[in-house]
Amino acid sequence: MENDIEDYNQNNYLSLGNLKTDLNQTVIPSPELVAKTNRFYKIPVFLSHPTSNTLNNLQISFLIRLMEELKKELLFPRTLPNTEQYPESTMTSIRRMVNSSFGIVTLNLARRKVKVVETNGATVFQNDIGNEFWQGSFFSFIEPAMAYQRGLPELFITESTVANQDINEQGGIFPFRVLIWDSSLGIESFFISVEWKEMLQNWSAEVRSAYYLNTRPDFESVMENA
Repeated sequence: MENDIEDYNQNNYLSLGNLKTDLNQTVIPSPELVAKTNRFYKIPVFLSHPTSNTLNNLQISFLIRLMEELKKELLFPRTLPNTEQYPESTMTSIRRMVNSSFGIVTLNLARRKVKVVETNGATVFQNDIGNEFWQGSFFSFIEPAMAYQRGLPELFITESTVANQDINEQGGIFPFRVLIWDSSLGIESFFISVEWKEMLQNWSAEVRSAYYLNTRPDFESVMENA
């Protein structure tokens, strides 16, 4: 009888739900459960990047790796339209994303090489005719500007080929942190660099501070000294 009861208890222990375990191991949640709860405890941040169908394979791989790095910090990267979309104009959707996020990462990547064939004749442009340069995304200017107005912590990454045409060089919007990705060196060299790790940690700490400051209750009880 005692052996029958022991066998019954052990069989039921091993078959609870979709949990995989044995008597000497920690209970491991099923992949299905993890997939359903993968946003838990992750602070939403706006990941601004060019539309994926305008990127090459290396740039897409860099984008995916960046999202993985953000998730390791327990941050949830939100993008338009990859993770969500709204039935409004593009600018309204961007504003909604900015207003419901606690930080922003802007990724500006090279998309088209253009050649200056004509200018308006202004003196400042007199040496530009014939020059070639890579263009990034116009939204890499618009979205961080809107986030700056909101006061979100900003982290800006730009591909080296567009750096000299970027906002940090042109004196327009100047985010607090600008990192340069040299795509000729691949992906790993960027993400193992001390500069990236330090920037990520500093920025993510500000994101968490922004989250706690903006989500704490308006009223907090204060206990009197005993």
